[in-house]
Amino acid sequence: MDEGSLVISSIGMAISILYSIYHLFISKKTLELEQEIDEKMKARPVANVIRYLIFLAVNSFLANMFFDVGWLLWISFCSAVALWILLVEHQFNLSYLISIILILLIFLGAGVPTHQKSFINHISDHSEYKCLRIECVKVAEIVVEDKVKTEVKIYSIQDFSFDWYLLFARGELILKDEDGNVKEFSGINIGGLWLLDK
Repeated sequence: MDEGSLVISSIGMAISILYSIYHLFISKKTLELEQEIDEKMKARPVANVIRYLIFLAVNSFLANMFFDVGWLLWISFCSAVALWILLVEHQFNLSYLISIILILLIFLGAGVPTHQKSFINHISDHSEYKCLRIECVKVAEIVVEDKVKTEVKIYSIQDFSFDWYLLFARGELILKDEDGNVKEFSGINIGGLWLLDK
């Protein structure tokens, strides 16, 4: 993330936190909501828990969007599930099933990366290939005469594609070395998890 987008993301996150602090802790509407929940549930601590769960769910979700930190999405998801358990009447019917599906689809879609660098970064992090802008380097250990040596091969990027489809993404990378050997990577991302084809 470059410096300009980091500043913009930080400003967006600060506005989000201030806005949610105002609406959840200062606004009169929140006090009325708290009184209503307080009367219905006869338990003020539960109303406070609900308020903090809303704060965590919204701001963790937005922080994941602004800063692309995947584990924040799990905090948001767990907070949303806890809110759903506390606030929804649990009678198994069509609307209950639809709400479960909607929650899952929202979080699965939010976890899918929208930027093409995600696929190349995954390959660099989880294989022996380290990719830069126009080429990749394969670093391997080989044994020659009972000595361990490092072998480095340079691969040029022949083709690269990344497609984002709201609920999943697909990536493909084709590499070629100086001898003409071709290495292909292809994978699909579901909910932020890259599954590479073997």
